[in-house]
Amino acid sequence: MGKNQKREAKNTTDTLGMSSTVRTPPRCPCIHRRRRVCSLFLCRGPRSATEIWREPIPTTDSTPPTLTLTSQERILKRIHELYEKGLNPGSDGSVGLLSIAADPLLQMKIYKPRKKVNVMLIGNHSAGKSSFINWYIGESVQTTGVAIETRGFTFVTSGRKRDTLKGDATFAFYDHLDGLSKFGKGISENVFSEISTSKDRNFSCVDFVDSPGLVDGEMEYPFDVTESIVFLADHVDLILCFFDPIGQALCKRTMKTIERLNEHHAEKLAYYMSKADQVEKEHDRQRVLIQITQNLAGRIKNSHAFKLPTIYLPRDDLAVPIPNALEEVCDDIDKAIRLTVQKNLTTMRDDCDAIVAEVANAREVNVARRRANASATAKGWALMVFGWFLLATLFYTAVLEACATKPVTTALRTHALPALAHRPVFRDLVEGLLPDGGRRWFGVDHGGAVAMGVLFVSFLVVQFVKSRVWKLSPTMTKKDAKRLAGYETYVKEVKAVREELFKEYFKQIHDAA
Repeated sequence: MGKNQKREAKNTTDTLGMSSTVRTPPRCPCIHRRRRVCSLFLCRGPRSATEIWREPIPTTDSTPPTLTLTSQERILKRIHELYEKGLNPGSDGSVGLLSIAADPLLQMKIYKPRKKVNVMLIGNHSAGKSSFINWYIGESVQTTGVAIETRGFTFVTSGRKRDTLKGDATFAFYDHLDGLSKFGKGISENVFSEISTSKDRNFSCVDFVDSPGLVDGEMEYPFDVTESIVFLADHVDLILCFFDPIGQALCKRTMKTIERLNEHHAEKLAYYMSKADQVEKEHDRQRVLIQITQNLAGRIKNSHAFKLPTIYLPRDDLAVPIPNALEEVCDDIDKAIRLTVQKNLTTMRDDCDAIVAEVANAREVNVARRRANASATAKGWALMVFGWFLLATLFYTAVLEACATKPVTTALRTHALPALAHRPVFRDLVEGLLPDGGRRWFGVDHGGAVAMGVLFVSFLVVQFVKSRVWKLSPTMTKKDAKRLAGYETYVKEVKAVREELFKEYFKQIHDAA
């Protein structure tokens, strides 16, 4: 390989974590000047879905080549890229499904699937919510203790740099939080984000929402905490309810919140008795479990499938082994991730089908509009010609009435007719305009004026009808039609990539089994 060729070759790591060699593409030799249109639709040869899926994906991040992504994370990230950046992120002409749907020719509204699973934790104060998050990600990002440590909502997410966002920065980072401010003026000062660089477990696929500890009594929150939790429940995939065994698990505010969540989000809820290691005697744990179950029985749906496992953070100094279902919590999170992958793949298929259907509909509408425009144009021309006829008749009637007046008649007979003696055609024309002494307009008084009025009104009516009938609807140009055809082909390629993603998803399930 020559020096120039070596300079052109660049080792990159695509979003699938595979190292590959990407050469700088040559400039397109075609005649198209708009590189976006050219590279997107006109100058690409036919490619198979496998080629599209396997080709390297340019990336501008600084992720080390040795850091690989999990299969589920790769799929979620790829789906997100297909919506935002298209088949070849970073390359000219690559457009995402969101841009295609928002095109004025389609005017569709689709939403990009989240590339992470949102898990919200609720429970009374000191129930172990923050401690669980710290344990799951392997980093102490949340303050823990017996006192009320979490008074607001904290979003814990993964990133490349450790950072903390407050108030408005968090609202800007999570666009779905816009409606949260309606539950109290003080909520913006009590919303935070913790960005961690941890890669433990499946944290890279999860965003945790740590909710305020729920207590009764004189404790006042600067916002409606129950309704805020219910609002956020619309935007999460899993809700973990932690009950501690030291009496606060049965507080009225916690039970009220769970009852509200069961109205519309019963399938998202999972219940656990946390800090089970603080009750070492078996019969005491059973009594606590029975008390919690009895209080929840009348507030939850699907009580026949109700489970309340005991969990606690691992420790080595237990005198008596205590059942610990902590891995079940992780399994619930993993299950939510798998369901989200399936849901996002299904959503992408539905959105692609909707775009293709809308393209077909836009073509049908365009054909119908062209036909309607042709019909309207024909009617418009007919009305316009008829209007000209009425206008000419009105002008002729006005000339007849003018010639019937005595001064004009005298002037024509005295001067015009003698001057036209040698031009019989024009003489006969002028004589035809002069009154012949008989009764004109069928004997109607002022018949000429009446005829002129009728003709003028008729002309106005025809003009009004023409303005209403001769209205043309906007139609697509050849360039627009070509762009639509390009969208249709492009979306079909995206669907083919989606099939490859599904195959990879099934493969990782098979390998895991």
